[in-house]
Amino acid sequence: MALEDQSPLKKVVGARKRAAARVISELCTGCRICVQTCPTSCITIVESDLNYTGIAEVDEHRCTGCNICAIDCPWDGVNMINPDGSRKDQAEYERQLKRLRGYQ
Repeated sequence: MALEDQSPLKKVVGARKRAAARVISELCTGCRICVQTCPTSCITIVESDLNYTGIAEVDEHRCTGCNICAIDCPWDGVNMINPDGSRKDQAEYERQLKRLRGYQ
C-alpha cells in the first residue's frame, strides 16, 4: 500500500469552492518552507513525535487554495485537496509553478 493511500482524504468542510492544503504528516520534515511561502500565514509548525522539528499544520478556514505551499514543498508533504475529497492534478501544479516563476 502506498503512503498516499494510508492518508485518508476527507472532504473539505464548509461551503468551500477552492481546494485546501493538507499535510501528509509522514512526509513532513518540519523544514518551514511552507510556513515561509504561505501568503495568508495559515500554516504553523506544531510539535510531533514523528520528528524533532515538528510538522506543519494548516488552518483550513484561512487557506485560500493558492497551491504555493504544495508547489514549494520539496518532499511532497503538502497536497491540495478539492472540496469533493480528490487531489489536484500534478499537471496543474506544474502549470502554476511556471506562472509563479515567470516562465509563462
